[in-house]
Amino acid sequence: MTELEINNLVKRFGEVEAVKGVNLKVKAGSLVALLGPSGCGKTTTLRMIAGLEQPSKGDILFNGSSVLAIPPEKRNIGMVFQRYVLFPHMSVEKNVSFGLRMQGMDKAEINRRVAEVMKIVQLEGFEKRFPSQLSGGQQQRVAIARTVVTNPQLMLMDEPLSNLDAKLREEMRSFITDLQKRLGITTLFVTHDQIEAIELADQIGVMFKGELVQFGTPEDIFNRPINPKVADFMGATNLISGHLKSKTRLETEVGSLDLAQQPSQVEGSKVIATIRPEHIDLNTETKGPNQFKALIKEAVYYGGIVSYKVQSGLLSLNVKDRSTRRFKVGEEVMLELAKEHLWVFPEN
Repeated sequence: MTELEINNLVKRFGEVEAVKGVNLKVKAGSLVALLGPSGCGKTTTLRMIAGLEQPSKGDILFNGSSVLAIPPEKRNIGMVFQRYVLFPHMSVEKNVSFGLRMQGMDKAEINRRVAEVMKIVQLEGFEKRFPSQLSGGQQQRVAIARTVVTNPQLMLMDEPLSNLDAKLREEMRSFITDLQKRLGITTLFVTHDQIEAIELADQIGVMFKGELVQFGTPEDIFNRPINPKVADFMGATNLISGHLKSKTRLETEVGSLDLAQQPSQVEGSKVIATIRPEHIDLNTETKGPNQFKALIKEAVYYGGIVSYKVQSGLLSLNVKDRSTRRFKVGEEVMLELAKEHLWVFPEN
């Protein structure tokens, strides 16, 4: 298995700095997602690792050794793209074996490897079919099979599920996770889909404007964003301004809120707290701390979830409620903000 390390990686296109000093370590056998909006530099980073782009500065190491001087075809990397890039005139088995045939491998060994990988990607019996006879999910599995059959030391995936419908994406996420764990191939997965990153990755790197702004476990990124921009991108749209009354208490316009987290900022500092919409409880009774009154301003039903917009003074919050209760627009409710789900970062 291969450990991937990126040190101070920079890529400039003329005056534009697309990647700005990225540092990243992907442990051997793990799956890391690079997550961010379009144009943030994640695909450019992937292309530099593959050798398709030359870095302007920095280094890329496989198991501690630089690969900058090694051409793409010698890096033993498997690439899976957004577009499947299958040969339409070749059968599935011919598509899968293409790389092995280009290497001049013995026919018996090619047949053995293809049969093995077809079983792994659950496409036994599809060997003689052509890409046009396959579903989108099956075509993507052929593309993955063509990649893993060469036994790459590193697999790079560039938004491979974005062309699939919602149901197929969900199925393929589960398939890729199981496959990667089974084969133990170190994998870097590029996506702009937060749910995809959270479900697939062991760790996530969030990128904005060429910079890696936060790196951590899915739980870290989801529940403990480093700044308001990451919080907003991950869907934690509720931002509450205030100042630290103490290390475990936040003073806000809706009153004092208890904190489970102990912020690094000094007492009296201006901060912003965030809490995800699904971590706010709606009820009609006062039960304990971190509660305040609010009015229901909007209520939209989304099949098992009701999305509410509530207002308390000047503070507007989004709430996602999975209970069977229904609150009407204009109804007064009590909001409860669980302290373990309140996360604080500096105002600026």
